[in-house]
Amino acid sequence: MSKRLSPAQRLQEEIDGVFAGGEDLAGAIEEVARLGARLLLQTAIEAEVSAFLGRERYQRAAAAEDARAGMRNGYCPTTVKTTAGR
Repeated sequence: MSKRLSPAQRLQEEIDGVFAGGEDLAGAIEEVARLGARLLLQTAIEAEVSAFLGRERYQRAAAAEDARAGMRNGYCPTTVKTTAGR
């Protein structure tokens, strides 16, 4: 796995792996639903950060016309509670 994959791309690969794997149908559906929810949240977060900074991942601030000062480093692990669990 490449180090430059975004977290959303990594989640998409996990979902593809579930479909390629030989899990039972009930387990696969539950896993895809869980990963799909994570993918949805991660994609929204990445879009929000890109909009806030005015540039995409690995794009230099000098190359973007209306870029804000800021960086994409760090993260804060968070747990989202749903009716299906964590």
